[in-house]
Amino acid sequence: MSNPGPAVTSGVGIQNLSSNQAIRLLGKANSVSMNAVADTIIPMINTNSFSVAYVLVTNASASLAQAHGALYTAPAAGGTAIVADAALSGASSAAKVVQMTVASTDNPGVTNPQTNLYFRVGTVNTAAATADVYIYGYAFDNQLN
Repeated sequence: MSNPGPAVTSGVGIQNLSSNQAIRLLGKANSVSMNAVADTIIPMINTNSFSVAYVLVTNASASLAQAHGALYTAPAAGGTAIVADAALSGASSAAKVVQMTVASTDNPGVTNPQTNLYFRVGTVNTAAATADVYIYGYAFDNQLN
């Protein structure tokens, strides 16, 4: 008997995800200085209408024992506070990840497209240090389709 071909299985297909059905990376900033009260601009990646679900700080070059950070929709702690000013002391080494508490899930892009968010160091770290900031959430526009 000859080989009838490869085995075939059938089942329910997996639904394709559109851009607003899955959490994805919205923006990131590498090597943010934790030694000056200042804003770091974080450009949004392929979206201007979104809702932030998570803000992570990781890869600290030194312990962030004194540093505090926040995330806003405008520079100089202006606009909406997506993440209120909070301690980053959990980021004690490059291997640690701090998940900041999201204070507002407002979609800043509905009425006014928002292409940047601003990570603000509100209290400086006494030791020289940098860290990476990642913003994850839902994108609501069709730029990814």
